Amino acid sequence: MSYSTTFSPDIKSIIVRFNCNNCGNKIESEEIMVPYHNNNKQKTSNPYTKSEGIAMCSQCKNDFDIDVCSGAIDSYIEIFEIDDTSITYEEVVDESVFKDYMNEQIDAIVRSVNYIEQFEIEIENLKKLNAIILKDSKLQKTLQKQIYSGTITCLEDYLSSTLIRKVLHNEDYFKNFVFSYKKFKDRKFDFNEIYTKLDNIVDIVKHELLDVIYHDLRKVRGIYKDTLKINFPAIAELMIIISKRHDIVHRNGKNKSSDKIEITEKVVRNAIDKVYCFIQEIENNIELKEIEKIEF
Repeated sequence: MSYSTTFSPDIKSIIVRFNCNNCGNKIESEEIMVPYHNNNKQKTSNPYTKSEGIAMCSQCKNDFDIDVCSGAIDSYIEIFEIDDTSITYEEVVDESVFKDYMNEQIDAIVRSVNYIEQFEIEIENLKKLNAIILKDSKLQKTLQKQIYSGTITCLEDYLSSTLIRKVLHNEDYFKNFVFSYKKFKDRKFDFNEIYTKLDNIVDIVKHELLDVIYHDLRKVRGIYKDTLKINFPAIAELMIIISKRHDIVHRNGKNKSSDKIEITEKVVRNAIDKVYCFIQEIENNIELKEIEKIEF
């Protein structure tokens, strides 16, 4: 199974943790290098750069091979026969490099005040691309798979940009995020560290906001509800679309049963429409909530 994620450029390596599929014991891997992905390298059939690691169960002595793969858009960790819901990892980073990278990412998002307009522009561009008919049927299939994948990228970009900008521009949302975010609830520190933590609270929040996997709609739905106090539309149909996109990106267009997924112009159009309506409803809910606050 594979665990989808995104690695920032400063991460040198990771330590992967998961449950043994034989005895259920918690396993921790060796430190595994995160491969550097060159976006400018010649296009190949595999858009990912891979490094390999190993882990052994201390109880039943099972060995596990771990693949860490980096791509231009996303990355993933793959462990054969392991349920991806049990996979977590710890980053080994250069903090000074990460802080520069983090601030660059955050600044770019904060400066983009018209993120909903940008979303709508990108969606319209995807619709136009989907309407193109190519003479080469193989190229047509490749184009449609890329458009399908790009639709979920638009979804993730809106959800991340919206949450990050709202949290960092509004004190109430900032407090809501800090009070409700699960990782903060699990953090422990000594009382004499309190001022150090307060001095770094904005950087800590930025880090966590960038670290969210924004196509994990179940998790993001909870964050939006706790932080922005809005409800998501139903996510069941979008979860199916996201799952298909995962198969396109990570299984070369096949599902878990190795059956080929058919991506047609109609399938792509449906995915675009579902994502557009989903985001428009979220945007409307946010506007209504902010109007309520002003009137109150």
